[in-house]
Amino acid sequence: MSKYSFLLQTKEAEYFELLPSLRLRKHGSWLVAESIEQEEISRTQSQSTIRAVQLAKRIAADRGISLEEAFNALQGGADLNEMELLSEYTEEALDMLSGSSSAEAGNAKLVTAFMRTRGQGLVEDEWVELDDWSFEDTKRMNKSIITKAIEFIVSEQSYEEGGSPKKASKRTKTTASEE
Repeated sequence: MSKYSFLLQTKEAEYFELLPSLRLRKHGSWLVAESIEQEEISRTQSQSTIRAVQLAKRIAADRGISLEEAFNALQGGADLNEMELLSEYTEEALDMLSGSSSAEAGNAKLVTAFMRTRGQGLVEDEWVELDDWSFEDTKRMNKSIITKAIEFIVSEQSYEEGGSPKKASKRTKTTASEE
């Protein structure tokens, strides 16, 4: 958190509890840093999709098959004959797959960004900012905590877009001395 973040606080802080010792501050919208991270994740996913489309188009043209058949072959939905036909594209397919990011990795990156910008941990009976939270820290979270964090992230986004926030479980308020 920046040394001037107190200037941006306009109301009493509310938090979303991930665990009794881990919480995320509610802002009612995404912060710029979080939006930037989401844009990066989307850009990476888009680039992977474009590479897949380009390879599928080339395979379809080279093999005289439909684009759908080429996509199925790339996704592993092909029978043995099609896989033999695709053997010359193995290296390109592997490069494409190694450069792509899974949805789970994208979620973990977004959770990491939210933990850095608004996460707090209870350390020695005191809430501390987690602005040095790393991707490695996020990878140690179990799936239920990640799911809970993603639900919170979506609720903050939907609130921002004019919707009502989703069910906000474990709402807590703090006084200025707790922060």
